Amino acid sequence: MRTSYLKKYIISSYVLVWVLIIFVAGTASLVFDAPPVIMWIIRNLIAWSPTYLLFLGWKHFRPNETRIAFIKRCFSGKVELLPLLFSFTLTFGISLLALFIFSIIQGKPMFSYFNLGTTALPLSIFLSFTSGPTGEELGWRGFMREEFNKKYGFLKSSIFQGLVWCFWHTLLWIVDSEFTDLRAIPYVISNIVVITSITVLMNIFLERYNNLLYSVLLHFGFNIIYVFLYADIGFFVILTVLYLIITPIAVWIRNSFLKKNISEIY
Repeated sequence: MRTSYLKKYIISSYVLVWVLIIFVAGTASLVFDAPPVIMWIIRNLIAWSPTYLLFLGWKHFRPNETRIAFIKRCFSGKVELLPLLFSFTLTFGISLLALFIFSIIQGKPMFSYFNLGTTALPLSIFLSFTSGPTGEELGWRGFMREEFNKKYGFLKSSIFQGLVWCFWHTLLWIVDSEFTDLRAIPYVISNIVVITSITVLMNIFLERYNNLLYSVLLHFGFNIIYVFLYADIGFFVILTVLYLIITPIAVWIRNSFLKKNISEIY
């Protein structure tokens, strides 16, 4: 497949999500004053746009493969319970650690930053899981990861993927964030660092197991806490620092295992 098709996919995914946010979500919110649950469902439908685009334009992006063959390959790798649980626990645990440190600095109980809201807990979990974690992975970690990996090595490919995924959220930083003053600067920096770092962590799992279930749970582990979390910008600064520490360690461990395996072969 030619790289130009990957560029078209990336550009089209940006255009599509911006159009959906402005005309669908914007109309539902500003014109019809849709209730929070309805807006959540609309956001979920929008989160699936990378997958809509991929399958609707399939003949342009993967003319020599069927959709079914692609999906089977994306979930063909082995599934091991402990690594699968760890994929969720990793991102969920990093967020909890950041919140724990933030709560100590602020001198407040850790759970004072959580608010269950008005939506039933099971529905909140379901809507969170059926948003980005299940909606985006076939497009980003399924299609886009494979295409970047054909041209670049692990780390460079992961960073490029992370930046594409990160800036795909740009419009949401404007319309769906409470940080509209100078706090927007560290918030945007945090998004860039954290989302790119998560992509690197996802690709470490996918390189070993080749099954999108790992990236789905890792994505879900990151997202679920923000359904209930109400914290100031300091939390995101701490989160950024933690990912800047943990991600290089994870890459070092990955490289060490890779070198060990190569040395055992030869």
